[in-house]
Amino acid sequence: MEKRYKIIITVLLILLSALAIDYFIGHRQNKFLEERAALKKKLERLAWYSLKSDIKDITYAGDRYRLKLNYDNPFPTDDLYLMTPSIRCFVQVGTLWKEVPLHDLANKTGETSVIKLEKPLAVEKLIEVPFKNFEQVFPGYMHLRVNSVAYVASDAISKEDIAEKNEDFYIYLKPYFADDRELAKKFTFVNNIIPVWIPMPPH
Repeated sequence: MEKRYKIIITVLLILLSALAIDYFIGHRQNKFLEERAALKKKLERLAWYSLKSDIKDITYAGDRYRLKLNYDNPFPTDDLYLMTPSIRCFVQVGTLWKEVPLHDLANKTGETSVIKLEKPLAVEKLIEVPFKNFEQVFPGYMHLRVNSVAYVASDAISKEDIAEKNEDFYIYLKPYFADDRELAKKFTFVNNIIPVWIPMPPH
């Protein structure tokens, strides 16, 4: 009888140990998942609320267009690390968006692929539009879509814990060969200054 009780007690201890281990593993897994969810939420907040990106300016460069984009963290309550953004440009031709070549210019911040965004980052590109049969949604102007894909991390060495910010900027761009006198006859601009580009709301 005593031997039987020992066997029962041993089995109970094994079961209790298994339950304790299972609870411990489940608790650790839940904690890990909660931490991952919190980190994901933090990274998304950094990417979509802390990181501000926009087209700063577009100027002529011969028969090309010098595009300047700015990336900034105006509310640096948390560290924000930015991987060099990927930029693409499309021009509307008929009902289609056709990608046009972009040429690199040296970033003023250097060639670092991952930086801590403590001051505005300027990214500059040269846009080449090899055709003239573009759609004139706004008469006399090209309809451009500039796509920016930026990757945000909360530290400089993270390879997995990153968030992607993929956004489009839409603008009207005046061709370098446009006749300002003809445009002035059609439209009234502020201070009679015909802009090189006109920003548009997202669409």
